[in-house]
Amino acid sequence: MNEFATLETPIGTLGVRTNSKGVYRLHLANDVDYKETETPNNNQSPILKNALKQLREYFDENRTTFSVPLDLQMPPFYKKALLEVAKIPYGKTVSYQEIARRAGNAKASRAAGSANANNPIAIFIPCHRILASDGTLGGYGGGLDKKMILLEHEGLDVRL
Repeated sequence: MNEFATLETPIGTLGVRTNSKGVYRLHLANDVDYKETETPNNNQSPILKNALKQLREYFDENRTTFSVPLDLQMPPFYKKALLEVAKIPYGKTVSYQEIARRAGNAKASRAAGSANANNPIAIFIPCHRILASDGTLGGYGGGLDKKMILLEHEGLDVRL
């Protein structure tokens, strides 16, 4: 069963989609259709309730890791790269090149960047923690202003 709910956060309204396997999509504030019917609170599965709870805790500074199940459907290298991104600790950053190396192909930094750009489960898989090799912010699907907010939320001093 697919479910959908929204959550107000410091980076705007997020949309969370789950199925029986886990969270399969997190819509950032700039890409969610708020006209969609939300799953009523009393009908929400434990997976959806837990995903919303963990996001609230993260934004309330009471959580630094996520433990909700994820349903990540991506090409093999993208999935491998994003699973490496998921291991980056709260308040730390790495480069696209480092993610490519960790995923098994140090020369695939562009592919790692593409995987990051196509991350369907942002925040749960913290693609905001990836920087360009020169230390600049790089890109972010939700906008660089949102990436800066997330990094600052995690205690990092960031500049454009």
